[in-house]
Amino acid sequence: MTRKKFSLCYKSFTVASLLIGIVLNLWNTRSIVAMLSYYTLQSNIICLIVFLIFEIQEIKQKEYKNEIYYLVKGGIIIMIVITAVVYRFALAPGGFEMTSLKQSVSNKIVANFLVHTLSPILVLFDYILFDEKGKFKKYYPMIWIFIPLQYVIYVYTYSASGGEFYSIGGSRKYAYPFLDYEMIGYNGVIVSILFFAIAILIISYILILYDNLRGKKKRAS
Repeated sequence: MTRKKFSLCYKSFTVASLLIGIVLNLWNTRSIVAMLSYYTLQSNIICLIVFLIFEIQEIKQKEYKNEIYYLVKGGIIIMIVITAVVYRFALAPGGFEMTSLKQSVSNKIVANFLVHTLSPILVLFDYILFDEKGKFKKYYPMIWIFIPLQYVIYVYTYSASGGEFYSIGGSRKYAYPFLDYEMIGYNGVIVSILFFAIAILIISYILILYDNLRGKKKRAS
């Protein structure tokens, strides 16, 4: 199998993981609108759309990996890696689930695994395996950070319009405890947002560092 065919097969598998994870979560929930309002689902949906575009371009055998591609690719990597990291270290230990339905619901465990673990890993490794290194610019993280942070605006807009979430271990009005100023206060929310913003930048610059080192190593060989 050639590298191009392997890349296409890998992207097809990633698309399948993203799609099945999204569908299963929507299938198992009591409120589709609430489920679609979680950062996890939004990040998976955006990655699904972007990967479908990539896959179509590869099927057409078009060269599409330009500067815009690498800006977008890095952005969706950061977006969905944040999904995995926040869930694994900040939410899962507290028993958080995106719906009030219990784990015994058919396919619920698989649905959570796909959107929070497998799909983020597949998106990251698509870059590691198939993308040319040394293409990320040092200023990209300052753009990437607005992708997850815009979700804060979305949550408060959604809540102000009467939207609610149906989670276990979360916030009924603001999705996540660290965004609930009624629970932790305005100062608590500000500290949480600053913490996550710094964490996102750190993860972004780790990705930039890896990309630059791999790029320099390739050019030197």
